[in-house]
Amino acid sequence: MNWDDLRYFLAVAGEGSLSGAARALRVNPATVSRHVDALEERFAVRLFDRRQDGYGLTPAGEKLLARARGIESEMFALGRSFDAEDRGLAGTVTVTATESLTVPFLIRNLPLLEERHPGIRLHLVNEYRMLNLSRREADVAIRLARPDQGDLSIRKIGEMGFGLYASPAYIEAYGAPQTAADLRNHRVIDWLDGFPENATVLWLRRQIGDTTPIFSTNPASARLAAARVGVGIALVPCMVAEGVTGIVRLLPDEVIPGVDLWLLVHRDLARLAKVRAVLDFIYDRAQAEADRIAGRCG
Repeated sequence: MNWDDLRYFLAVAGEGSLSGAARALRVNPATVSRHVDALEERFAVRLFDRRQDGYGLTPAGEKLLARARGIESEMFALGRSFDAEDRGLAGTVTVTATESLTVPFLIRNLPLLEERHPGIRLHLVNEYRMLNLSRREADVAIRLARPDQGDLSIRKIGEMGFGLYASPAYIEAYGAPQTAADLRNHRVIDWLDGFPENATVLWLRRQIGDTTPIFSTNPASARLAAARVGVGIALVPCMVAEGVTGIVRLLPDEVIPGVDLWLLVHRDLARLAKVRAVLDFIYDRAQAEADRIAGRCG
């Protein structure tokens, strides 16, 4: 049996569609379909009901799913056991983080990482989707919520602070809010509904109440760009707004809930020298830049 066929089957079962599985695996839907067809031919059963709203498992598919998950766990455990053989401070480490952290924190510190560990190369995956560390979708993750996923080593590294921003042109046209409650009378830029809710998102939505946001998008840089051209008021991490011209911070004394940052790694890889070096580096830089990350630098 081809392990790849099982891997594609699991992706379709998890995502509920060929297109979703293709996005998760970074291939085209035709490739996913080919592997699923091969597996169905191999067992001479139909594994999925092809419906208009997606792919649903048949009884045979449910039976295979239970076995395939066990095989998948064993395959990834085997891979981690080989990966965890210490080869020194050299090689590639894959880090996943949200867009809010990639440029203003991780990329900002790349020169220092290279100086300290010239043999290590980072692969940086910028995604809001919770990549699975147990399945080696990434080696290290920085997340905005403490997860309950697999056998992970988890460490809090700080808190990301947020501020409200608008352009001078917006303030001239609509005025500036004097209190957070005034936001319900302004043009506010929000996250999309699919974005994970956290204390910061909930705080903004409580302030605007039933007011319909003027614009919604998830990337912080896009929300800030919209504010910069006068679309409305955006709530973004202070790090993202740092040094950006054409915007003004509003209500700087307002207490806005921040988001805890969590550094994660699978325990099997935590002792690998190159991974340990990256973990320690990220933690050390987060402590050195704690005030900046929390938005306490003005």
